[in-house]
Amino acid sequence: MRKTSLLTWLSLLALCALSICSAETILPEPSPACESAAGRQVLLTAGDIEVVITLNDSQAAADFTGMLPLELTLIERSSFAKGMRLPRALSTDEETTREYSIGDFGYWDVGAELAIFYDDLHEQTGVPVIPLGRAESGAETLRDASGTARLELLPVQDVEGPDV
Repeated sequence: MRKTSLLTWLSLLALCALSICSAETILPEPSPACESAAGRQVLLTAGDIEVVITLNDSQAAADFTGMLPLELTLIERSSFAKGMRLPRALSTDEETTREYSIGDFGYWDVGAELAIFYDDLHEQTGVPVIPLGRAESGAETLRDASGTARLELLPVQDVEGPDV
């Protein structure tokens, strides 16, 4: 009986080992890293308000660009930021901060929300934020914005001048 039991356990162990090996060979290759979003610009439109946001070199920003264009509902956040809930979470393997200034654009992984700061009313954010980029101007105009915001990636501008 003991011999049969031991043989059964060894067979099960071998079967499990083979299953693991075959699962590893079936798994798809990891996808290549997303292209950098550094310097790419996103146009945020809410009614008549347009704000251009320049993205940084984070993996979360690159992940975000792959979701665009989006139409999201604006959510008021403590009278200093507008939030927008994403349809899925972004990559969160990034440094976070609670520091912010007007125009900062970031990601709160609590609830998978974007945030754009339009006022410096608070000393810091209530939750850690992953910086995604910055609006150089116009963020203040979002104070009274409500409803839906459209976010779309702007085409890359050709920085070279005409051929001479």
